[in-house]
Amino acid sequence: MNLDADGDVEMAVPQPVFEVIQAPRLSAWYQPSLISWVKQRRQYETKIRNRCAVTNEQYEHVVTSIRNSIEPRILDHLARFVLKKRPTKVTDEDLGLAITRRCSTLQNNRIQDMDKLFQDKLKMDLKIEDTEARILNYFVLFFFIRLWRTTALVEYSVVDVKMNLTTTSA
Repeated sequence: MNLDADGDVEMAVPQPVFEVIQAPRLSAWYQPSLISWVKQRRQYETKIRNRCAVTNEQYEHVVTSIRNSIEPRILDHLARFVLKKRPTKVTDEDLGLAITRRCSTLQNNRIQDMDKLFQDKLKMDLKIEDTEARILNYFVLFFFIRLWRTTALVEYSVVDVKMNLTTTSA
């Protein structure tokens, strides 16, 4: 047993660091909430896949199901009124399809003015000094605006992407 200058024991093996990975909870059925949940769910699934790659665990045994990620009152509503099934008969596939369908529909049957959206939101960030990074951020923002145009979720998502781009490039 070796001691350092302070009298603490020097560890031969580094102390393991554990991170609690919790699945996001779906607690509302309106579009901005669903979009946020889908984004968090993707991040959660990526973390679980990375963990399984390191620990050799089976992904299916570790990941929390979509069904268990949804609050019971929301699950009951979805089962009865959206999927028209008993709550005990609803599968993760049913829930995933319902969430995707809900996120892909037009909100309030309203189509955004795309020209105005591109004019207002698609701006090159001249604060970024690195030319290549500035151009890359511009094209990434363009891609996200175009992508969300097809799902009619532009206003909510573009702000989120823009914030992510500025925090990433800073």
